[in-house]
Amino acid sequence: MKLIYPDTIIWNLLCDQEVDPAAFVYQLNAKGYTLALSFHTVYELGRNFETDDPSRIARGKKLLTYLKQYLDLGTPCTKELWELIVAEAYAMENNLSAIDPLATPEQCDITKREVDLLANGIVGEKVRPYIEERKKFAEETRDAQNSHMAMSDELRNYLKAKSEKDLAGWMPGEVLTDSGTSLLWRRFVKKIRQVPVDYIRDLLQFSMAEASRATVRADLYYNWHCAKHGAIRLDLLDDLLHVLQAMYCDLYVTEEKNHAVFAPLILASKTKSAIYPDRKTNIAQWILSLL
Repeated sequence: MKLIYPDTIIWNLLCDQEVDPAAFVYQLNAKGYTLALSFHTVYELGRNFETDDPSRIARGKKLLTYLKQYLDLGTPCTKELWELIVAEAYAMENNLSAIDPLATPEQCDITKREVDLLANGIVGEKVRPYIEERKKFAEETRDAQNSHMAMSDELRNYLKAKSEKDLAGWMPGEVLTDSGTSLLWRRFVKKIRQVPVDYIRDLLQFSMAEASRATVRADLYYNWHCAKHGAIRLDLLDDLLHVLQAMYCDLYVTEEKNHAVFAPLILASKTKSAIYPDRKTNIAQWILSLL
């Protein structure tokens, strides 16, 4: 079954247009496709419960109740980004010929439980720290990036000299440089385990390490965007993470027009991206038309 990754806005639109989950899943399955859900989407929907605003809480309950219907119908969950990178490293070490991008049944059960709690207005033990971790990570990354750019005029000027149209030709080669390797190595040793830099260099050259290379491409885009435009909006990291989570899917769908710029730069060639054109268009029929 081929995988479609909707970002959070698409899930909102499916709910708002009252698309029937059972009928939609049946239509997708008939074409050999299924939707795929990431925990990052659950986190973003869970942010509706960060406030005391009754309207936002009611909105959150509605969205999570709707999402739960898809999980009850067997919609699969993707591995988190770092789990994909760990799987790629394991495949490299053990000469494996395939990588499973989907979460285990046990992990899916945890997601179902968290979604069920959220649908009842309860932020569970997995969602709450994830929300705090993502907010802290985004703020620290933005502050560190701005500080780094302020200190390194040479790097800032080098990146500013790249036009948007230069990125597609520049980023793939830059991934394999010492600079690109260092970007992933720093993240790998902080998040996973200590390894030599040469291990990361080998990983980036491993044919199946799509998420690893994409992570570097996302970092390069983020650095370029920071140098080119200065202030960074906090949700850029969340947008980039959605794209990275879709790395092993066949189709990435969003309404965000700016994703048309960076999604093709980050995604592997097998993953197509599509931008929902306008809200007068039936969202389910639009997705089906892409298949």
